[in-house]
Amino acid sequence: MVESVVIISDQSPIGRNSAVEAIRIGSGFTALGEFIDCKIVFMGDAVYLFNKNCDPEAVGMDPLAEVLEMADLSDLEVFMIDSSLTDAGLTKADMIDYENLKIIGYDELTDLIANADTCFRY
Repeated sequence: MVESVVIISDQSPIGRNSAVEAIRIGSGFTALGEFIDCKIVFMGDAVYLFNKNCDPEAVGMDPLAEVLEMADLSDLEVFMIDSSLTDAGLTKADMIDYENLKIIGYDELTDLIANADTCFRY
C-alpha cells in the first residue's frame, strides 16, 4: 500500500491547470480516510503559482484562494526549489503566506523522492 507520495510540478501555472491540480490531488490524498503523506514540489515555472503578485484572474483563470484553502485544511506540505526561485527572480518574501511552504535544494528533493513510496510529475 502507498503511504507516501511526492508530486512534482514544473509547468507554468498560466494557461495550464497542472500546478493547481497538483495541489488538488495532494489534498485529495490526505482526505482519503487513511492518511497518505503527500508532498508537492514546485520547480521551474511552476514556482510562479505562489507568487503573491500573481493575478490569475487577469488572464481568465480561477482565483487561487479556494485551492490554497484546500491545501491549508489538508496541512499539505509545499516545497519550492531554490534555484527555480532564483531563476524566476523571486525570493521567499515574494511568495504568498502559506505556513507549510518550504524552500529546498536539489539534495533535499532527492531525499524526498528516495523516501517516498511513489513519485510522479504532474
